[in-house]
Amino acid sequence: MRFTHKILFSVFIICLIHNNLFSQISSNADFSEKTWYSSSDSLHVFCTDNASGGSLQAYDSTLRGGYTFQWFTYNSVTNSFDITLTDFTYNADSTRSEINNLGSGGYKVILTKIDTIQEYVAWIYNNVNLSLDLQIVDPLDCDILELFGTPNFETQLLIYNPVNSESKLLTNSKKNYTWDFESEGEVFIPEYDYSYTSTGNLPLEDTKCILHLIDRFGCPVSDSVLYTAIATKAELSMIHLDSDGNEITTSDSILSDEAPMIVRFVNKSKRGTDFVWFFGDTLVKNDLDYIYTSDFNLQPEHTYYYTEKITGKKYTVKLNSTSEFGCKDSVYATINLDASKIEFPNVFSPNNGDEINNVFKLDPEKYKSIRTFKISIFSRTGQLMHEFEGELKDWGGWDGSVRGNEASEGTYFFVVEVTGWDGVVYNNDKLNGKVDSYFGFIGLYRGK
Repeated sequence: MRFTHKILFSVFIICLIHNNLFSQISSNADFSEKTWYSSSDSLHVFCTDNASGGSLQAYDSTLRGGYTFQWFTYNSVTNSFDITLTDFTYNADSTRSEINNLGSGGYKVILTKIDTIQEYVAWIYNNVNLSLDLQIVDPLDCDILELFGTPNFETQLLIYNPVNSESKLLTNSKKNYTWDFESEGEVFIPEYDYSYTSTGNLPLEDTKCILHLIDRFGCPVSDSVLYTAIATKAELSMIHLDSDGNEITTSDSILSDEAPMIVRFVNKSKRGTDFVWFFGDTLVKNDLDYIYTSDFNLQPEHTYYYTEKITGKKYTVKLNSTSEFGCKDSVYATINLDASKIEFPNVFSPNNGDEINNVFKLDPEKYKSIRTFKISIFSRTGQLMHEFEGELKDWGGWDGSVRGNEASEGTYFFVVEVTGWDGVVYNNDKLNGKVDSYFGFIGLYRGK
């Protein structure tokens, strides 16, 4: 009965060893895998800057103790583990031994008890060669920012097959990487493996570029480089002014109105030192169409006069900004000038007590596209009642009086000679869009 139990226990121990339920040699390494030549021997990689930063622990696979431990390191000259190591420890019951301060290479531990021997082999690699060199390819390139990180994956560790001395170099590679960009302003740079190329948006702030790399062993490394911003970004805004210099509206892209149109331009560019404003009407106008300046705060004003019949005219404004490093950028905006127009009221009622519609006149801000203006108002008998020639904004209108006397109620007609900034001539042939109408009529009514 006892003999049977002893046999069963021995079979159990054999099964434990055979199935490798106990790890006979292990470590606190950051990475481990089986060797290329054996499924029983293992490789242990330490993420460390210490060339002697490795350590191993060996265990008695029977867990019964009583073994002596011997440690050896691999000798590539003799292709054997024949270099004895003495600086190791073992626990009180001799079931475990630990050895520290190991350099990269192969190690064997032999456990001996009477005529029983256990042998285990492991390789150590201290990942001291892993490095990363991040560089800016051309820090003064105004078109692209190209960052290139060169990793060093060389291990210089040969792992030998103890049976036939065949060796293979331990290889390393990238597992993953991430980029960080530290700047006072917002920086967006897409990731592209170890390098980055941007053709559109260079950072506008000095930026610390950091590349973080993790190798296949899980070991991290990083490098950084400071990028000095050389680019400029052209930006502008436009303020539409009335004839008195008051602000009507603002826009960064499009303004629309009738001619003449007064626009004040505001420079909002970033990191620019020299600027050129192009107002866009050179082909129509012979006066100065551009301004070169190094004054960022200059707010030039430009008046757009000329437009086209029916369709109006579009002008393209451009601001060129140049940085101190010679990098350039441009921004565009649009000025739309509408075709000219004019329409007259057909009735007014002076002195009716309500202070509304007391004068026959036109709003000069509504018809700014009128360049020249002349109007003559007649009674039905052909008597001249009122006449004006000049700029529309200076016409105060007709208040229904003639030489200080009130004109009687009734219908009057007027003749106009008007020219728009688009060259359109408004006369009685085309008054109010009525091609066949010769007269324009106005009704004068007085309240009781």
